[in-house]
Amino acid sequence: MKIKIAIITTVNHNVGDDFVREGIKYLLRQYYKNKNKDIEFQNIHKHSPITTKYGFENFRNLRLSSKVDKILPKKWFKDRVMEANLLVQSGAPVYWCHEDGGHCYKNEWYNPLIKDRWLKYNKKVPLLNLAAGTCQRYYSDGTEFCDKCNAYIKEFYDYTTVTTVRDSLAQKVFKNIGLNVKVIPCSSIFAIDEHNLKNEGEEYVVVNYMKGGAHYTFGQKINFEKWENEFKKFYFDLKKVEKVIISCHNQKEVYEALELDPNAEIFYKKDDYLAYMRFYSKAKFGIMNRVHGAFLMASYGKPSIVIGNDSRARMPEEIGLKHYFVNEIDYDILMKEYEFLKNGADNYKDRFKIIKEKAFEDYMKALSKI
Repeated sequence: MKIKIAIITTVNHNVGDDFVREGIKYLLRQYYKNKNKDIEFQNIHKHSPITTKYGFENFRNLRLSSKVDKILPKKWFKDRVMEANLLVQSGAPVYWCHEDGGHCYKNEWYNPLIKDRWLKYNKKVPLLNLAAGTCQRYYSDGTEFCDKCNAYIKEFYDYTTVTTVRDSLAQKVFKNIGLNVKVIPCSSIFAIDEHNLKNEGEEYVVVNYMKGGAHYTFGQKINFEKWENEFKKFYFDLKKVEKVIISCHNQKEVYEALELDPNAEIFYKKDDYLAYMRFYSKAKFGIMNRVHGAFLMASYGKPSIVIGNDSRARMPEEIGLKHYFVNEIDYDILMKEYEFLKNGADNYKDRFKIIKEKAFEDYMKALSKI
């Protein structure tokens, strides 16, 4: 018997999203392993929900595609949500609320995919929301969420058969509206298992640099100049004693890396998540702004520290890694953490093995509700 699983994710957009999705695929394969199910996965690019229709996979202009999607009758086309036996929202920030008008209830995929398709035409199949997270200020306590965002969070939760979150702030957001959800480390730690990848050695130190430490500032007074100067000083001293490669997850980071060091050794493979998985398999450890680069290295038992300016940077505490607010970082801290990482980060490989085993058990228990 074949089970069709539609995954709300991104496609050829962000390798971090790919890591999360591939981990979820592995977990679902393990859940269905002894149930005589042949699994077929289908991906939907959430930033252009019309990609749920067969034949529209490359229609990625949201402004135009959303108008077309509203006009075209839903039943005229074969549709991934409407034919699915299981629908999964794959990881990523799902909960955010900001004074500048950024609100999670306004996201581009929830209404067209969940309310206009699943709810109207396929509600009989389970809906899962796995490894959902927040994207707030670094020191947020979750109390800033408005009534409309809280209503959306509760409604989405009520629709799902399973909801798990990947950071403790997301759990607090739920507690603030009277709901309890399980925090389980991000599914990205299982991505390498989906592709049978193993640790390939320790050839280089990986660093990742983003101006300001992340994509956004959310009104925080981020000291861009200090972060650049402190990181740059550390980076050039690190190059004197280690082979250092700057990992860039997008072209913008490539430009920023070359501004720091025109002679930098850079790893960048556009939209090739398998290439990144193999690249991280040969790392010693990482000093990262990109959270999911750190999670990929962790999946091989390799430690990192994460430096950022929003709540995503606090996810690593769920897998035993340190994290820092970018404004609080200086050269001395970076050098201290380098020594910690170089010396095994308090036996991180063994610590992570226990964390991953527990996470697997927790995911299997959560999926048992299907």
